[in-house]
Amino acid sequence: MDHPSPGLNRRQLMAAGASVAAAWPLPTRADEIRRYHSDYFSFVGADAQGAVYLAHDNNRGQTGDRFFADHWIMMYAQGEGVVPIVGSAHYPNPGKILETIPDSAHFQFRGTIDGGLRMVSAVNDIDMAVEGLTPILRRQTPGDDYWIGAAPATLRWKGRQLVGRVIFEFIARTGYNRFTSDFGANWSNFNGLYLLTEDGRDLYLRYHERVQAGTPRESGMATFDGEGTLSDIAFAIDESRPTPDRTYRWPTRWQAGFSHRGTRWTLHAKTDALEEVADWKSGGFAMSVVSGEVVRADGAGRRRFKGWAELLI
Repeated sequence: MDHPSPGLNRRQLMAAGASVAAAWPLPTRADEIRRYHSDYFSFVGADAQGAVYLAHDNNRGQTGDRFFADHWIMMYAQGEGVVPIVGSAHYPNPGKILETIPDSAHFQFRGTIDGGLRMVSAVNDIDMAVEGLTPILRRQTPGDDYWIGAAPATLRWKGRQLVGRVIFEFIARTGYNRFTSDFGANWSNFNGLYLLTEDGRDLYLRYHERVQAGTPRESGMATFDGEGTLSDIAFAIDESRPTPDRTYRWPTRWQAGFSHRGTRWTLHAKTDALEEVADWKSGGFAMSVVSGEVVRADGAGRRRFKGWAELLI
């Protein structure tokens, strides 16, 4: 296998496979400035023809006087399956841009995260407008900032207008650059659920088994019945499917209890479609389209949902 390009983000590094690890990282000096920024948009929307799902990850990094950028993108359309996208790759960052998303040859960005952003790709016939985003779930430590927010969004694609929502994930780190750092398993049995409820609200749940300072095993947020973070999360994988000639399994059904704004809920989610992105023998990376419902513990209400599951196993 060829060595990975210096534009690989965490999802692309996983996709490159473990065999490249020995060739990583790029040469660096201990005294070099290192910074890394990531903006991840998870869109779910629908029109009369059905639902469309778009995962769009945008990453920038600096090591010394070298600047990097890339997109990682997956799209899925109900009735069609995975949609090929041009431009899911490393691209030059001559403007040395970190704070905002630099334009590439295939995607251009206008506006701001907090004021509203528009993302356009002529070659992919994509035009997505996202309203202003602010943090709902946030963790800040010296040198690191991580937050999750959500907002209404409209995706225009191939003559269709899909109305939905975006769950947005932001990462900024100093003293670290994913493009030039050692490859390592940052996640262990990571399950990230990015969900749109039937009444047009959001639910985000994240679970992983790698214990690290400042990162809880479970976390989440919701915007139904008001915005807020989730507490007392009890996350379980109910079913999984084997991977041929591998010891790991893909989660396919989940259950989770959580509290949100004083109410106890239970989530039931199942896989509708699973796309295997990478396999490095001891684990893998996949994106799943999922659906299910959340039910109040007192039986007084329920909401159906659909969305993405990101799996790093």
